This record gives sequence, C-alpha cells and structure tokens, in this order.
Amino acid sequence: MNKILATFLGISILANLILGLMYVGQRTMVTNAEEKNKETKKQMVQLKSESHKKEKALHTFQQNEAYYEIEHSEQVKSFIDETFRELFNYNNQNYAARFDQVHNKLAESVISKLKASGETGSTQIEFNNEVKTLNVYLSAIEKDQAKALVKMETQYSVGGSQFPRKNQMYEVTLVQNGDKWVVDKLELMGAFEPFEEN
Repeated sequence: MNKILATFLGISILANLILGLMYVGQRTMVTNAEEKNKETKKQMVQLKSESHKKEKALHTFQQNEAYYEIEHSEQVKSFIDETFRELFNYNNQNYAARFDQVHNKLAESVISKLKASGETGSTQIEFNNEVKTLNVYLSAIEKDQAKALVKMETQYSVGGSQFPRKNQMYEVTLVQNGDKWVVDKLELMGAFEPFEEN
C-alpha cells in the first residue's frame, strides 16, 4: 500500500510539475503575444500617422500643382488679354455693342457695373480708346478661382485730338465655369503716371 501511495504521490507530483510548467509556458506565450499585439498596434498607429502625413503632402502637392498651372497658364492670360482688349478698344460706333462681345466672358454683375459707369448712347462726336500695352499677373486662390492684376496703358482721343496715355491698374477675380473662365469681379485700383529715373 505504501508502494501504491508513493507511486500515486510521485505521479501526482509529476503531474502537478508538468501542469505547472505548462501553465508557466502558456503564461509566457500569452505575455509574448500581448507584447507583440501592443507593438503591432503601436506600429499601426505610426503607419496611419505616416499615411495621413503623406496623404496631406500629396494633397498639398496636387493643390500647389493646380495653382502653378493657373498662375503660369497662357490660356488664362490670353483670356484676360482678349477680354480687356474687347472692352477697352472702342470708338463711338461700337461703344455700346462691345458689351455683347464679352457677354459670355463677364458675370452679369460686372457688365451691369461697367454699363452704369459710362454713357451707352452713341454720340456725334468722334472718340476712340485704344489699348497700347497690357500686362497680366496671375495668382491662384483655389483650383477653380484666380485673381489677376492687370496693368493697362490706353490712348484716348476725341475729335482726332489725342490725350496723354493713361495707365490703369485693375484687380480681376476669375472663376472657372466648366472648361471656361469668367470674370466674376473687375475693380479699378487706380490710374497712375509711370516714373522713369534717368
């Protein structure tokens, strides 16, 4: 009986020792798994942060690229040049009709403001306004909106007598409507005489 009891006791100790080792091994595996899980979560947060930074950088790059394209667009500069020449090259025969030429290039509010600022009736006195030089400086505001600073030199004459050339600065706001641009705002910033130092 002592032998049986000793055998049971030995088996019991051995079983408890094996169970204890298994518990310690499993506990170690769980701890390692938790550490790996924490590390993986940390890496995921870091990757998400890096991904967000790269997406933001890409968005900024694309926005800057769009701005650059607008600011260096010969098409937009040409549009402004044409529009200004159509508006400001006039005489007593086409003074009122010039608004029809630019109707699809200007917002209705701009046309109304321009018509209100001058006499639209034809007169018997011969007058002429001619654009001599035009410089356009573009700055993008949004992907579909831009501002332009326009420096224009004109020569005005009445009854064949010429007045001194006039230099004017305009601030123009453009919006893109589909695939074409429209002048949304046209503001005269002032007239000036160039100063040349000899």
